Amino acid sequence: MKGKFIVLTGCILCLLAGCGKDTPSYYELGAEDLEGKDYQSAIENFELAIADEKYEVEALRGEGIAYLKMGKYEEAQQALEKARDLAADSEKAMRADILAYLAVVQYQRGDYEGSAATCDQMLDVKNSKEGYFLRGTAYLHLDQYDKAASDFGKVAADSKEYNDYLEIYRVYEECDMKADGESYLEMALEIEGSDEQDHYDRGRVYYYLEEYDEAKKELTTSYNDGYKQAAIYLGKVYAEQGDTANARANYKESLSEQSLQAKAYNGMAYCDILDGDYDSALSNIQKGLDTGDQDEKQALLFNEIVAYEKKMDYASAKEKITAYLEAYPTDERAVKENYFLETR
Repeated sequence: MKGKFIVLTGCILCLLAGCGKDTPSYYELGAEDLEGKDYQSAIENFELAIADEKYEVEALRGEGIAYLKMGKYEEAQQALEKARDLAADSEKAMRADILAYLAVVQYQRGDYEGSAATCDQMLDVKNSKEGYFLRGTAYLHLDQYDKAASDFGKVAADSKEYNDYLEIYRVYEECDMKADGESYLEMALEIEGSDEQDHYDRGRVYYYLEEYDEAKKELTTSYNDGYKQAAIYLGKVYAEQGDTANARANYKESLSEQSLQAKAYNGMAYCDILDGDYDSALSNIQKGLDTGDQDEKQALLFNEIVAYEKKMDYASAKEKITAYLEAYPTDERAVKENYFLETR
Protein backbone atom coordinates (compact mmCIF):
# COMPACT_ATOMS: atom_id res chain seq x y z
CA MET A 1 0.00 0.00 0.00
CA LYS A 2 1.25 3.46 -0.81
CA GLY A 3 1.70 6.10 1.88
CA LYS A 4 -1.01 8.63 2.56
CA PHE A 5 -1.11 11.14 -0.22
CA ILE A 6 -4.10 13.47 -0.03
CA VAL A 7 -3.19 16.89 -1.37
CA LEU A 8 -5.44 19.91 -1.52
CA THR A 9 -5.35 21.64 -4.86
CA GLY A 10 -6.34 25.12 -3.69
CA CYS A 11 -3.84 27.85 -2.97
CA ILE A 12 -2.03 27.41 0.33
CA LEU A 13 -2.41 30.86 1.71
CA CYS A 14 -3.27 34.26 0.25
CA LEU A 15 -1.48 37.28 1.62
CA LEU A 16 -3.76 39.93 2.97
CA ALA A 17 -3.88 43.52 1.86
CA GLY A 18 -1.16 45.69 3.28
CA CYS A 19 1.88 44.08 1.68
CA GLY A 20 2.96 47.50 0.54
CA LYS A 21 3.96 48.44 4.09
CA ASP A 22 7.66 48.85 4.81
CA THR A 23 7.41 46.32 7.64
CA PRO A 24 5.35 43.17 6.93
CA SER A 25 3.10 41.82 9.65
CA TYR A 26 3.85 38.56 11.46
CA TYR A 27 1.00 36.99 9.52
CA GLU A 28 2.48 38.07 6.20
CA LEU A 29 5.90 36.76 7.24
CA GLY A 30 4.30 33.46 8.22
CA ALA A 31 2.51 33.25 4.88
CA GLU A 32 5.78 33.87 3.03
CA ASP A 33 7.50 31.16 5.09
CA LEU A 34 4.67 28.74 4.35
CA GLU A 35 4.92 29.43 0.64
CA GLY A 36 8.68 28.87 0.86
CA LYS A 37 8.18 25.58 2.80
CA ASP A 38 10.00 26.90 5.87
CA TYR A 39 7.34 25.43 8.12
CA GLN A 40 8.99 25.92 11.51
CA SER A 41 9.59 29.60 10.85
CA ALA A 42 6.01 29.89 9.55
CA ILE A 43 4.67 28.46 12.82
CA GLU A 44 6.75 30.90 14.88
CA ASN A 45 5.45 33.89 12.93
CA PHE A 46 1.87 32.64 12.98
CA GLU A 47 2.10 32.22 16.76
CA LEU A 48 3.10 35.88 17.04
CA ALA A 49 0.23 36.84 14.75
CA ILE A 50 -2.23 34.83 16.89
CA ALA A 51 -1.02 36.64 20.02
CA ASP A 52 -1.57 39.92 18.16
CA GLU A 53 -5.20 38.83 17.50
CA LYS A 54 -5.36 40.89 14.31
CA TYR A 55 -5.43 37.95 11.89
CA GLU A 56 -6.16 35.22 14.45
CA VAL A 57 -8.31 32.96 12.27
CA GLU A 58 -6.00 33.25 9.27
CA ALA A 59 -2.90 32.66 11.38
CA LEU A 60 -4.42 29.61 13.09
CA ARG A 61 -5.28 28.24 9.67
CA GLY A 62 -1.75 28.86 8.44
CA GLU A 63 -0.29 27.25 11.55
CA GLY A 64 -2.50 24.20 11.04
CA ILE A 65 -1.32 23.85 7.44
CA ALA A 66 2.33 24.14 8.49
CA TYR A 67 1.91 21.43 11.14
CA LEU A 68 0.12 19.26 8.56
CA LYS A 69 3.03 19.64 6.13
CA MET A 70 5.44 18.64 8.92
CA GLY A 71 3.40 15.53 9.74
CA LYS A 72 2.47 16.85 13.19
CA TYR A 73 -1.18 15.94 12.91
CA GLU A 74 -2.29 16.40 16.51
CA GLU A 75 -0.99 19.98 16.58
CA ALA A 76 -2.46 20.60 13.12
CA GLN A 77 -5.90 19.45 14.26
CA GLN A 78 -5.80 21.63 17.36
CA ALA A 79 -4.94 24.75 15.34
CA LEU A 80 -7.49 24.06 12.60
CA GLU A 81 -10.30 23.33 15.07
CA LYS A 82 -9.60 26.65 16.79
CA ALA A 83 -9.66 28.40 13.40
CA ARG A 84 -12.94 26.67 12.49
CA ASP A 85 -14.56 27.68 15.78
CA LEU A 86 -13.49 31.31 15.36
CA ALA A 87 -14.35 31.65 11.67
CA ALA A 88 -17.51 33.64 11.09
CA ASP A 89 -20.38 31.90 9.31
CA SER A 90 -20.36 34.72 6.77
CA GLU A 91 -16.79 33.90 5.73
CA LYS A 92 -17.86 30.92 3.64
CA ALA A 93 -14.69 30.54 1.55
CA MET A 94 -12.43 30.70 4.60
CA ARG A 95 -14.61 28.31 6.60
CA ALA A 96 -14.78 25.77 3.75
CA ASP A 97 -11.01 25.93 3.30
CA ILE A 98 -10.34 25.36 7.02
CA LEU A 99 -12.74 22.41 7.03
CA ALA A 100 -10.98 20.90 4.00
CA TYR A 101 -7.61 20.94 5.74
CA LEU A 102 -9.18 19.63 8.94
CA ALA A 103 -10.71 16.70 7.02
CA VAL A 104 -7.25 15.87 5.63
CA VAL A 105 -5.71 15.92 9.11
CA GLN A 106 -8.43 13.65 10.50
CA TYR A 107 -7.88 11.28 7.58
CA GLN A 108 -4.13 11.22 8.24
CA ARG A 109 -4.84 10.34 11.87
CA GLY A 110 -7.09 7.46 10.82
CA ASP A 111 -10.27 9.16 12.01
CA TYR A 112 -12.25 8.38 8.87
CA GLU A 113 -15.65 8.94 10.48
CA GLY A 114 -14.52 12.34 11.74
CA SER A 115 -13.12 13.21 8.31
CA ALA A 116 -16.41 12.28 6.59
CA ALA A 117 -18.39 14.34 9.13
CA THR A 118 -16.10 17.35 8.57
CA CYS A 119 -16.63 16.97 4.81
CA ASP A 120 -20.39 17.04 5.42
CA GLN A 121 -19.94 20.41 7.14
CA MET A 122 -17.69 21.60 4.32
CA LEU A 123 -20.19 20.61 1.63
CA ASP A 124 -23.00 22.33 3.56
CA VAL A 125 -20.97 25.54 3.31
CA LYS A 126 -19.85 25.09 -0.28
CA ASN A 127 -20.33 22.38 -2.90
CA SER A 128 -16.90 21.47 -4.25
CA LYS A 129 -15.13 18.69 -6.09
CA GLU A 130 -12.53 18.72 -3.34
CA GLY A 131 -15.15 18.06 -0.66
CA TYR A 132 -16.60 15.09 -2.55
CA PHE A 133 -13.13 13.63 -3.11
CA LEU A 134 -12.18 13.89 0.55
CA ARG A 135 -15.48 12.42 1.72
CA GLY A 136 -15.32 9.63 -0.87
CA THR A 137 -11.84 8.76 0.39
CA ALA A 138 -13.08 8.53 3.98
CA TYR A 139 -16.08 6.44 2.91
CA LEU A 140 -13.83 3.97 1.07
CA HIS A 141 -11.73 3.44 4.19
CA LEU A 142 -14.97 2.87 6.11
CA ASP A 143 -15.96 0.16 3.57
CA GLN A 144 -18.95 2.24 2.47
CA TYR A 145 -18.30 1.45 -1.17
CA ASP A 146 -21.50 2.76 -2.75
CA LYS A 147 -21.20 6.10 -0.97
CA ALA A 148 -17.54 6.36 -2.02
CA ALA A 149 -18.39 5.57 -5.66
CA SER A 150 -21.17 8.18 -5.61
CA ASP A 151 -18.82 10.90 -4.35
CA PHE A 152 -16.02 9.92 -6.73
CA GLY A 153 -18.55 10.00 -9.56
CA LYS A 154 -19.25 13.64 -8.75
CA VAL A 155 -15.49 14.37 -8.88
CA ALA A 156 -14.98 12.62 -12.21
CA ALA A 157 -18.17 13.87 -13.93
CA ASP A 158 -17.00 15.60 -17.15
CA SER A 159 -13.62 16.36 -15.54
CA LYS A 160 -10.76 17.31 -17.86
CA GLU A 161 -8.19 17.07 -15.07
CA TYR A 162 -5.96 13.97 -15.14
CA ASN A 163 -5.21 14.36 -11.43
CA ASP A 164 -8.87 13.84 -10.54
CA TYR A 165 -8.77 10.35 -12.00
CA LEU A 166 -5.25 9.56 -10.79
CA GLU A 167 -6.03 10.52 -7.20
CA ILE A 168 -9.21 8.47 -7.15
CA TYR A 169 -7.26 5.48 -8.50
CA ARG A 170 -4.60 5.92 -5.83
CA VAL A 171 -7.25 5.83 -3.08
CA TYR A 172 -8.55 2.51 -4.43
CA GLU A 173 -4.96 1.26 -4.73
CA GLU A 174 -4.30 2.22 -1.12
CA CYS A 175 -7.33 0.17 -0.10
CA ASP A 176 -6.09 -2.86 -2.10
CA MET A 177 -8.83 -2.31 -4.70
CA LYS A 178 -6.72 -1.56 -7.77
CA ALA A 179 -9.13 -3.24 -10.16
CA ASP A 180 -11.96 -0.93 -9.04
CA GLY A 181 -9.73 2.11 -9.52
CA GLU A 182 -8.50 1.21 -12.98
CA SER A 183 -11.80 2.23 -14.58
CA TYR A 184 -10.97 5.82 -13.60
CA LEU A 185 -7.58 5.54 -15.30
CA GLU A 186 -9.31 4.38 -18.48
CA MET A 187 -11.57 7.45 -18.26
CA ALA A 188 -8.49 9.67 -17.92
CA LEU A 189 -7.13 8.39 -21.24
CA GLU A 190 -10.21 9.83 -22.96
CA ILE A 191 -9.03 13.38 -22.18
CA GLU A 192 -7.79 15.12 -25.31
CA GLY A 193 -4.58 17.15 -25.35
CA SER A 194 -1.16 17.21 -26.94
CA ASP A 195 1.16 19.46 -24.92
CA GLU A 196 4.03 18.28 -22.70
CA GLN A 197 1.81 18.23 -19.60
CA ASP A 198 -0.74 16.00 -21.37
CA HIS A 199 1.97 13.55 -22.42
CA TYR A 200 3.31 13.52 -18.85
CA ASP A 201 -0.11 12.88 -17.35
CA ARG A 202 -0.95 10.13 -19.84
CA GLY A 203 2.45 8.60 -19.10
CA ARG A 204 1.56 8.49 -15.42
CA VAL A 205 -1.79 6.88 -16.22
CA TYR A 206 -0.09 4.17 -18.30
CA TYR A 207 2.44 3.65 -15.50
CA TYR A 208 -0.32 2.85 -13.00
CA LEU A 209 -2.02 0.63 -15.61
CA GLU A 210 1.34 -1.18 -15.87
CA GLU A 211 1.43 -0.53 -19.63
CA TYR A 212 5.08 0.40 -19.47
CA ASP A 213 5.88 0.67 -23.18
CA GLU A 214 3.08 3.20 -23.67
CA ALA A 215 4.18 5.01 -20.51
CA LYS A 216 7.73 5.35 -21.85
CA LYS A 217 6.51 6.75 -25.17
CA GLU A 218 4.37 9.43 -23.51
CA LEU A 219 6.94 10.34 -20.84
CA THR A 220 9.82 10.50 -23.32
CA THR A 221 7.81 12.85 -25.54
CA SER A 222 7.00 15.01 -22.51
CA TYR A 223 10.63 15.13 -21.38
CA ASN A 224 11.92 15.93 -24.88
CA ASP A 225 9.39 18.77 -25.03
CA GLY A 226 10.96 20.26 -21.90
CA TYR A 227 8.86 18.84 -19.04
CA LYS A 228 11.59 17.87 -16.57
CA GLN A 229 9.30 16.05 -14.11
CA ALA A 230 8.78 13.34 -16.69
CA ALA A 231 12.25 11.96 -15.92
CA ILE A 232 11.10 10.91 -12.43
CA TYR A 233 8.31 8.76 -13.84
CA LEU A 234 10.58 7.44 -16.58
CA GLY A 235 12.84 6.28 -13.77
CA LYS A 236 9.88 4.56 -12.10
CA VAL A 237 8.92 2.80 -15.35
CA TYR A 238 12.46 1.51 -15.96
CA ALA A 239 12.76 0.39 -12.33
CA GLU A 240 9.51 -1.58 -12.58
CA GLN A 241 10.93 -3.30 -15.66
CA GLY A 242 14.12 -4.18 -13.74
CA ASP A 243 16.27 -1.85 -15.84
CA THR A 244 17.98 -0.06 -12.96
CA ALA A 245 20.72 1.40 -15.19
CA ASN A 246 18.25 3.45 -17.26
CA ALA A 247 16.16 4.19 -14.17
CA ARG A 248 19.21 5.55 -12.36
CA ALA A 249 20.20 7.63 -15.42
CA ASN A 250 16.81 9.36 -15.38
CA TYR A 251 16.98 9.99 -11.64
CA LYS A 252 20.49 11.47 -11.99
CA GLU A 253 19.18 13.72 -14.74
CA SER A 254 16.58 15.04 -12.28
CA LEU A 255 19.19 16.08 -9.71
CA SER A 256 19.78 19.29 -11.67
CA GLU A 257 16.23 20.41 -10.76
CA GLN A 258 16.12 21.48 -7.10
CA SER A 259 12.41 20.71 -6.72
CA LEU A 260 13.01 17.13 -7.91
CA GLN A 261 16.15 16.30 -5.94
CA ALA A 262 14.48 14.47 -3.04
CA LYS A 263 12.42 12.33 -5.43
CA ALA A 264 15.54 11.63 -7.49
CA TYR A 265 17.58 10.52 -4.46
CA ASN A 266 14.68 8.34 -3.34
CA GLY A 267 14.48 6.77 -6.80
CA MET A 268 18.21 6.12 -6.80
CA ALA A 269 17.90 4.53 -3.36
CA TYR A 270 15.15 2.27 -4.70
CA CYS A 271 17.44 1.22 -7.55
CA ASP A 272 20.20 0.53 -5.01
CA ILE A 273 17.81 -1.72 -3.05
CA LEU A 274 16.88 -3.60 -6.22
CA ASP A 275 20.61 -4.02 -6.98
CA GLY A 276 21.39 -5.16 -3.43
CA ASP A 277 23.63 -2.17 -2.64
CA TYR A 278 22.03 -1.24 0.68
CA ASP A 279 24.80 1.05 1.94
CA SER A 280 24.47 3.16 -1.22
CA ALA A 281 20.70 3.18 -0.70
CA LEU A 282 21.10 4.54 2.83
CA SER A 283 23.51 7.19 1.55
CA ASN A 284 21.06 8.35 -1.14
CA ILE A 285 18.20 8.36 1.37
CA GLN A 286 20.19 10.61 3.68
CA LYS A 287 20.94 12.97 0.77
CA GLY A 288 17.22 13.07 0.03
CA LEU A 289 16.38 13.84 3.65
CA ASP A 290 19.03 16.55 3.70
CA THR A 291 17.14 18.46 0.99
CA GLY A 292 14.44 19.18 3.58
CA ASP A 293 11.65 18.23 1.16
CA GLN A 294 8.73 17.49 3.51
CA ASP A 295 6.57 16.06 0.72
CA GLU A 296 9.04 13.25 0.01
CA LYS A 297 10.12 12.68 3.62
CA GLN A 298 7.70 9.85 4.40
CA ALA A 299 8.68 7.83 1.32
CA LEU A 300 12.37 8.32 2.08
CA LEU A 301 11.96 7.21 5.69
CA PHE A 302 10.04 4.10 4.65
CA ASN A 303 12.73 3.11 2.15
CA GLU A 304 15.30 3.63 4.90
CA ILE A 305 13.52 0.94 6.95
CA VAL A 306 13.47 -1.37 3.92
CA ALA A 307 17.20 -0.85 3.33
CA TYR A 308 18.09 -1.72 6.93
CA GLU A 309 15.81 -4.76 6.78
CA LYS A 310 17.38 -5.97 3.51
CA LYS A 311 20.79 -5.43 5.08
CA MET A 312 19.57 -7.69 7.94
CA ASP A 313 20.33 -4.90 10.42
CA TYR A 314 17.09 -5.61 12.25
CA ALA A 315 18.00 -3.55 15.31
CA SER A 316 18.30 -0.38 13.21
CA ALA A 317 15.18 -1.29 11.21
CA LYS A 318 13.15 -1.69 14.42
CA GLU A 319 14.44 1.63 15.76
CA LYS A 320 13.56 3.40 12.52
CA ILE A 321 10.10 1.90 12.19
CA THR A 322 9.22 2.81 15.78
CA ALA A 323 10.03 6.46 15.01
CA TYR A 324 8.23 6.18 11.65
CA LEU A 325 5.00 4.91 13.21
CA GLU A 326 5.06 7.72 15.76
CA ALA A 327 5.03 10.17 12.85
CA TYR A 328 2.76 8.18 10.50
CA PRO A 329 0.58 5.93 12.70
CA THR A 330 -2.04 5.14 10.04
CA ASP A 331 0.36 3.76 7.41
CA GLU A 332 -0.89 0.16 7.27
CA ARG A 333 2.07 -0.88 5.13
CA ALA A 334 4.40 0.17 7.95
CA VAL A 335 2.21 -1.56 10.55
CA LYS A 336 2.55 -4.82 8.61
CA GLU A 337 6.30 -4.26 8.31
CA ASN A 338 6.49 -3.74 12.06
CA TYR A 339 4.77 -7.09 12.68
CA PHE A 340 7.38 -8.74 10.48
CA LEU A 341 10.27 -7.06 12.29
CA GLU A 342 8.90 -8.04 15.69
CA THR A 343 9.57 -11.68 14.73
CA ARG A 344 13.21 -10.96 13.95
